[in-house]
Amino acid sequence: MSARNVIDFLRTVASRAEVLDSLKVRSKAEVMAAAADFGFPFTEAEFDPLIWDLEVHLAAKRKETFDNRFSMWDTMWGIYYLEYLVKDMITSFEDTDFEIVMAAQAKTS
Repeated sequence: MSARNVIDFLRTVASRAEVLDSLKVRSKAEVMAAAADFGFPFTEAEFDPLIWDLEVHLAAKRKETFDNRFSMWDTMWGIYYLEYLVKDMITSFEDTDFEIVMAAQAKTS
């Protein structure tokens, strides 16, 4: 459920520019507290591996290698990490992509 909360929270932020503007300069702990306030609680231990796995999945989807030459690193240059997550990474996926990553995580935990 927490993986779904991360995704739903990021999608919510992606659809609300004023929320993104408010949160993009906040610490990870503050962003997680805001997520809980929105009804999407998750921990850092749940957030970090999901985001990593989503980035790996995105590289594979784009037929790129997930290394220091991954094209999304250039996209991140000059923006806040939360902006990258909600404007570039999350919007690159369809629901089936999220399901694939969450299913793979469930198998390894």
